[in-house]
Amino acid sequence: MESVMTVLVVGVPEGEQLELLRSGIQRNPHFQVVSHADDPAVALAHARVLLPDITVLSLPAGIDSIDSDPEVLRVFRGVRGLDPPGGVVLRTPSARVPRAVSGLEVEGAVHVVREGDSEALMRALRTIGLRRASCDPDEMP
Repeated sequence: MESVMTVLVVGVPEGEQLELLRSGIQRNPHFQVVSHADDPAVALAHARVLLPDITVLSLPAGIDSIDSDPEVLRVFRGVRGLDPPGGVVLRTPSARVPRAVSGLEVEGAVHVVREGDSEALMRALRTIGLRRASCDPDEMP
């Protein structure tokens, strides 16, 4: 991966948790957090303007399916509906990733990681980044 992959962080309020997540992502020079939003409508507006390569979407506690939270679903569909579609890392606070959430995984496009698992987050970012860097969006159907 030669270029810098841009990252939008969604669902993490301002504060220490956001700063830890941002610094953890940017520890790798191939990734740069270009924006963050805790509000879904603001997140979608940022995504439409910035066209991030990857969106890190933190899921609310207790969510067992993104279909059960209309705002989360709207953000997920919104970033996946961009042209080209943005990669998504779904961060779940659960000790066990809900089956409905893990069923959304698509290698190189959508990954699910547990909150606090920085190694899994970096693997997901690298996998999505490598896939995006090796694809020519102009050649996609």
